[in-house]
Amino acid sequence: MTILTIDGGGSTVKSYDGVQLRQFPATISYDWRQRNIESNGLYDFEWEYNGGKGFAGTLAQRESDCADSMKGDTKAHPEAVLRVLLALHQYCPDPAPRIIVGQPIKTHTLGEKTAIKEMLQRKHDITVNGQRRIILVQRCEVAAEGVSAGLLVAGAGLTRVIDIGSGTVNFGTLIDRQFNDLGSFTLSTGVETTRGGISALAHQIARAARAAKWQSEEKVYLCGGGALAMLELLRPYFQNVEVIPDPVTANVRAFYMIARKVYG
Repeated sequence: MTILTIDGGGSTVKSYDGVQLRQFPATISYDWRQRNIESNGLYDFEWEYNGGKGFAGTLAQRESDCADSMKGDTKAHPEAVLRVLLALHQYCPDPAPRIIVGQPIKTHTLGEKTAIKEMLQRKHDITVNGQRRIILVQRCEVAAEGVSAGLLVAGAGLTRVIDIGSGTVNFGTLIDRQFNDLGSFTLSTGVETTRGGISALAHQIARAARAAKWQSEEKVYLCGGGALAMLELLRPYFQNVEVIPDPVTANVRAFYMIARKVYG
């Protein structure tokens, strides 16, 4: 039985099988065309799935006029499914894996999680770079982004986590390593969707945390793609702020900790 955990972010897709961490650009296009001059890199993907055809990864960035990555506070949509399937196709030879994927805290609800499971937990026929694979996702579970990453650092007492992504910022609270819903929430903007730049986003993050009764002296850990850029900008608001090691992959590594308990 193979377990793969996947963080299908709006900027990069991260996966972890307990041994290897992998990531590739989340960019996807639906305007496939025959190329007269072909140059294929490590993260260049041509995909065919569910009647659609296009480019993904660095190939989409380089060869498409309509390449983008859908960002927002839910991953219950077809493009997020495609990101997960690209990771499974490339990095999971098992035809019947079990997976854990992420969802922002704001939409980590029964209805949204059920929708994601229904889209993923079935048989998929996908072709990437000419290689067709039938993948049967045996089981899919959905973890909460941001707060899950707190498992990497949390001990006794209170732990705060801010997961700064391309399209969302997740605020997570753990008490004695248990998730705390009251102190956990999502800001529906991120480093690639904010209109005011990262300095303005830092102010927005601080205001949201204070409104939720987070205190300046509390230990706050940062993760996500924007963690390093935000560290010094957030220090005036949180005197004990620090970055989780390898912040970009923090969620997917924490998902694997959850997977070991869920799948045994």
